[in-house]
Amino acid sequence: MVYEFYHILEISSQASADEIKQAYFRLVRKYSPEKDPKRFQQIRVAYNTLSDPKARENYDAMQKHGDEIKDLIDQAEKNIQLQEWSTAIPLLKQVLVLAPTMNAARNLLGLCYIHTKNWDFAVKVYKALTKTNPDVAIYWSNLGCAYKLQAEYFNEQELSNIELYHNARECYQQALNLESFNSAPYLEIAETYLSETNYPEALAWAELAIGADGKADYNDFEALFFICRVYFCNNQLHQIEVIAKRIISLLPENILEIRQYAASRFANLGIEIAKIAAKSVNFNMWRAVFEFFKAAKKLDTSNLGIKQICVKIEEIVSAINQYETLSQDYLIIQGFQRLAAFCLADYFDFYDSPLERKTFLNDILTEILASPTSTIFSSLERIKFYYPVVYGLNTELFNRIEQVACVP
Repeated sequence: MVYEFYHILEISSQASADEIKQAYFRLVRKYSPEKDPKRFQQIRVAYNTLSDPKARENYDAMQKHGDEIKDLIDQAEKNIQLQEWSTAIPLLKQVLVLAPTMNAARNLLGLCYIHTKNWDFAVKVYKALTKTNPDVAIYWSNLGCAYKLQAEYFNEQELSNIELYHNARECYQQALNLESFNSAPYLEIAETYLSETNYPEALAWAELAIGADGKADYNDFEALFFICRVYFCNNQLHQIEVIAKRIISLLPENILEIRQYAASRFANLGIEIAKIAAKSVNFNMWRAVFEFFKAAKKLDTSNLGIKQICVKIEEIVSAINQYETLSQDYLIIQGFQRLAAFCLADYFDFYDSPLERKTFLNDILTEILASPTSTIFSSLERIKFYYPVVYGLNTELFNRIEQVACVP
């Protein structure tokens, strides 16, 4: 029935606030909860809606434009699911023209502004929502998200973002004041500190996220995984294995899907770091990749793909470790130390062009072959025996040098 609440209170849709109140008291005397509990409940619901100006405005809009609003919301939500955020914005604006107090539509509009990087509009939307609904945690969290993402965007633009991160943390704190059991705002605050490279605070807030609901279980995976990221950024790679063990201890043995999901998260991050490592000279990144894949292998012991990649990464790390020791080995001539570095660079395809690669190699070979034959052989033998993984990076090249050195 259209305008059903007005019919229940036996008033017109144009009734004033006083008329609504008078009708309510008149009807509850007539239909008390003892005499007619069902009718009394209907009267209470109708009165609670119509006595609140915003709720009444929203109700009236739905009665008048209900089908149109529903269609617009459905279209907007479909676009949002397809991540077509910009096309959802005009639809939601139409909804708010018809129903200005519909907070659900305004919240969706704010999310669309966030995803289209319209930061000022997003902040404006959520400031309005938190002002009129200060007890709704999600609005505070979304306002914090708008500030945080804006700060991260400015971070890329090398602009000042200290105030934006501060604002984001204040909003997340408001959300925590309302829902201290919710781990998400704790983690969001931790993210802001990680972005500012304040690793101790990032770790502290992540640990608070783990204890938010008063128990430690597999639901704390995201917080623990975040801690692994912090340790990676802080170059405390040995701690990654420690946290991986904490994660494994919390995951249920009998729910394979959860363990596989956790393994895929570790493996995927390892792959992303490997892509960066392959284009840089930071060998510590490969050690981090190895730690993440070791964790993935422990979580999903039956995954052959992860095992194979883990073996390959272990070989790379072994080569790096051996190279770093070799480069300090005074019993190996400098030319071979340079050759070991060349082999690593060649493996990772660091050279910008074939000509650059050829120039480096020719210079190194000239230096090696200018050395006494005895030192060439002793260096080769030492590399074969003590640094077999480095030798295996380009066995053919090492053998060729040995053959050339044998020629009188």
